[in-house]
Amino acid sequence: MPYIILMGHKNQNEDSVVSISNYHHPYNLKTMPSETTIIHPTNKHNRPFPTTAIPLHGLDLFGAPIQILNHRFFQPPTTNSFADVVGNLKSSLAEALELYPPVNGTLKKDREKNVYIAMDDAHRPGTPFTVETKDAPFTTDSEDLSPRAGLVLPPGSTTLAVKVTQVCQRKNAKTHASQRLNHYNKFSCGTVVIASSLHHLVADLRGFLNFLEVWAQLARGEPVDFTRIPDDWTHTPGRFFTRLDHEPVAPPPFTVLPTPATRAYAYLTQPSEATRWKISQSEMEQLKKDFSPACKDAWISSGDALASLISGAITRARARADVQRLEGRSSEETQSESVAMAADGRDRAPHGNMAGGHYFGNFNHLWSATLARADLLTATPKAGSRVALAIRNELKVQLSPDAIANRVALFENTNPRKRITWTADVILSNWCRFDLQGASFDMGWGKPFKATPGAGAVFPPGYSLMTHDKASGIFNVLITVEVEGGAALKADPLLNKYAELQ
Repeated sequence: MPYIILMGHKNQNEDSVVSISNYHHPYNLKTMPSETTIIHPTNKHNRPFPTTAIPLHGLDLFGAPIQILNHRFFQPPTTNSFADVVGNLKSSLAEALELYPPVNGTLKKDREKNVYIAMDDAHRPGTPFTVETKDAPFTTDSEDLSPRAGLVLPPGSTTLAVKVTQVCQRKNAKTHASQRLNHYNKFSCGTVVIASSLHHLVADLRGFLNFLEVWAQLARGEPVDFTRIPDDWTHTPGRFFTRLDHEPVAPPPFTVLPTPATRAYAYLTQPSEATRWKISQSEMEQLKKDFSPACKDAWISSGDALASLISGAITRARARADVQRLEGRSSEETQSESVAMAADGRDRAPHGNMAGGHYFGNFNHLWSATLARADLLTATPKAGSRVALAIRNELKVQLSPDAIANRVALFENTNPRKRITWTADVILSNWCRFDLQGASFDMGWGKPFKATPGAGAVFPPGYSLMTHDKASGIFNVLITVEVEGGAALKADPLLNKYAELQ
């Protein structure tokens, strides 16, 4: 259904800038059309406001202008109507936007093509907030729950967009005349979905979640902990680390090209088959136990063991299906495979003053390990243990404060930044540390029972995304491989020993 844009207006009696005109309670309609309100920041707090322009760092600009999606699914509210819930979400979002000014800015380019967040009045357009009621039973996540479609955001996109959907299934018609009369205005209303989309050039997942947690606090009516909100909004991560006394070097998996790259590596463009797996808490504990080194002085984490299991499964599936080694993959002659992983670097600042909400921007560091192909191809816990230990040892080196300072300097000193490129045989994203369904995301009527990074996205082959439901202990794992390797991946004996295909 078409969107109805309702431009926001300032309420002269309140600080909040929220337009909720023409809002209809869902019970009065068969299906409520999508309605979009523009939410503007309040003016309640005496907080530092950034300059009119926040230049982006090289770590911000390294990625594509894509969106980060967060879909949260809630049980229906029992004490307030859906209309009251929506009103509270809007007013609390307005206050959260005041506390996070860059989320209300607009990405622009200066005359030298440098990208910055414009913060002047003309470039703070407000956040589109869409409300919809669907006459359908809730089944699972879907792309139409998102506030905006597609992965790549076009120029001029707002930094943030929100969509709130309530899924309402009309009751079946009864034979009694009075029951048939009421059929069209009675709903069995259920799940409420809050879908939020952030422009990835502005911040990474950790920064996005910090903002969403503050919004949730305000929605619950709790006081905000201002010590967990930045005082300095500049995208200058180097201030948290010791400056280098030498020229930075490109660590793996990065390479600095003479000229900017013009296309993606060939293997990344191949069609992939996505599979989803579930690992229970007890199976994860067994996996870590089975993959732990025999040497008492060596230690691995559960994440190391899981990374080893996934990397081995992808490598074996490709080998069994004889997947062609295209540009971007390791050569047959190297006898090794490269595995790249992303990790939040805030916790590794030497003075401990970057984590806890103190830096809003992109600080997700990509590092890689070169692993023996023979171990990856061997589907035994002993071989998996060697891979897990190699991952742990490389992590300690590549995520040290000095290594991170070098990476920060590399992205500051290399121009144009698109000369920096990278590739790997396997790409891992581990979100297990984030409690996406925890109490910190309770919007006022209970914590979410489900959280996802959206639906409908297409992932390259050799990719995995891992999340952890802290309440149930279940680990959910997305694994992709080239289409021809899909059957072999599903049949992998070691993967099936610990994980259940969904």
